[in-house]
Amino acid sequence: MRANPGGTIGITEIVGRDLLVQRLWGILQGQSLVLTSERRIGKTCVIRKMKEERPDPDVVCVLRDVEELRSPQEFVEALYSDVEALLPATDRARLKFQQLLSKLGGIEVHDLKIPKLIPHWKNLLFALAEDLFESTQGMVVFFWDELPYFIHEVSKSSGESAAMEMLDALRSLRQRHSRLRMVFTGSVGLHLVVKALRRGNYVNDPTNDMQIKEVLPLDEPDGLSLARQLIEGEGIESPASPALARAVSEAAGRIPYYIHSLVARMTDSEVPVTESSVLEHLNSLICDPNDPARFRHYRERLDVYYAPEEKAIALAALDALAFADEPKSSDNLLSLIRHKLPEATPESVRDTLSLLSKDHYISRPSGARGYAFRYAIVRQWWKSERG
Repeated sequence: MRANPGGTIGITEIVGRDLLVQRLWGILQGQSLVLTSERRIGKTCVIRKMKEERPDPDVVCVLRDVEELRSPQEFVEALYSDVEALLPATDRARLKFQQLLSKLGGIEVHDLKIPKLIPHWKNLLFALAEDLFESTQGMVVFFWDELPYFIHEVSKSSGESAAMEMLDALRSLRQRHSRLRMVFTGSVGLHLVVKALRRGNYVNDPTNDMQIKEVLPLDEPDGLSLARQLIEGEGIESPASPALARAVSEAAGRIPYYIHSLVARMTDSEVPVTESSVLEHLNSLICDPNDPARFRHYRERLDVYYAPEEKAIALAALDALAFADEPKSSDNLLSLIRHKLPEATPESVRDTLSLLSKDHYISRPSGARGYAFRYAIVRQWWKSERG
């Protein structure tokens, strides 16, 4: 296996997710899913593997990255494109979706007439869903990658009311069709987008019928296996010694993307690769001004999804934790934050710490009485960047 950071990984090269995929399909028997985790943990690989390894061949799976979409109308067009082959090929004029299009009129888009009038998108969405479930017998699962980003873009381009309506429409579809399941994933948590909408008086909980499941880093044996296969595939060491593979896996936090990235860095480096030099290679990756591992995402998303007061508190908290040798209690963090931000209240600090926990920046380590960076590799980058 070759190192491929950020590229599309073959299904057979997705390591350590078999049991998780089985568990997720078990959950889908009863309800839809929101997959959450830090970026690059492997959510997209998991849903691709789920689609290809469905337990029942009668289950219809549709997977789409919706990051490129900007409006509800574009979403309906993309959905039609995805399910068109599942609809009856004969006498299309009898489909509810086509009848509604004919009634509304509109423009031609790849043989599909989508009305110019945006308010009709929801009726079209519901009609398309009815046609789909009249044409299929088993469960239908839509895997929508980067859905939170899409909702954020809808809010920017079409307004907060359109974003709210989009979320409510998807929930309504799940309630109308008992055979429908949805799986949402994204490098930004949906809770961040909903939080921003709540500032615009959005009161609904659009995912209270869905189970939230976190995708974790690889277990120790699987991290070791992936590192070993990549080390051997790149010709660094064959067979790969357990000590070197373990050092690579642990340095990368057993996160698949960072294991790939670290092995790729080692392959291109003139520094000899040994167990003791792994941290030197990791530091080279972290300090690279071109940021090939895309660490700056952790800093930049605070500008986009956090309110100004939340951002200021988050930066102060993360800076304090990056340079701390042990977890910091809430009271200790409050004191450090208020030293920089006297206007910060205990409640605003608690709320922001909770938000940083949901966003996988920080956590309470087992047995500890305070907060720390959740992933050592992120802490190391933050310390280097902010030092």
